[in-house]
Amino acid sequence: MSSLSDRYFDLAQEALARLRHEAGPEIDAAAAFTAERVAAGGRLHHFDTGHTAKEPVRRAGGLVGLHGIEVGWTLAHDAPPPPGRSALEARYFYDNESMGSMVADRASLAAGDVLWLVSNSGKEPFPVALALGAQARGCAVVAVTCVAFSRSVAARHSSGRRLFEVADRVVDTRGPVGDAAVEVPALGTPIAPLSGLLNVAAVWALEAATVEALLARGVHPAVYRSVNLPDGFAWNERAERACRERGI
Repeated sequence: MSSLSDRYFDLAQEALARLRHEAGPEIDAAAAFTAERVAAGGRLHHFDTGHTAKEPVRRAGGLVGLHGIEVGWTLAHDAPPPPGRSALEARYFYDNESMGSMVADRASLAAGDVLWLVSNSGKEPFPVALALGAQARGCAVVAVTCVAFSRSVAARHSSGRRLFEVADRVVDTRGPVGDAAVEVPALGTPIAPLSGLLNVAAVWALEAATVEALLARGVHPAVYRSVNLPDGFAWNERAERACRERGI
């Protein structure tokens, strides 16, 4: 194995161990907070601004009652961008505060619900506006974010706050500032990010702890089974029906 890939595995193992041991109390607190609201009839929602947006939604071993929010934005314009603006900016919308507020307004968020909101840097206006909009509707927010990264960059929301500063509960992934982890002097910038790995681990750990907290409250949540198992489709049909009846 190459020295750089070895280095990535070393850093990944260190980061996961740090997440487990240092963020463990945060995960447990966020899970208890989630379970309390869900057990009282609230619904659970999920939104991820990054590359792992669909990871926990409709997955084997995942909660049927985890409602994923997906947002798309397409702008087609064959004219060259004006000076000072790149073509990439036309496809990017997380810097748009109004759009985050619109999603909060049009998504099915209600009082008593919980939104798990994942954003590595947490600095952009969109996730902060979504969080504030959710809270205005009585939906609590659990943020999964890298606080060190967030503190290192300026907030872009009009309130001057970042995601970790507005959420009701925070799970800090404790990843590296800038995300990429493996230093490569010849390139002048590091390679191999850790946020995807840490966000996925944090969300699945949060989900596992939430299941435990729900069971402790006498609530048996519906869980998906792999469709590649012989009874997978039949199990999932029953699980979805149970979720519709119970709400989780």
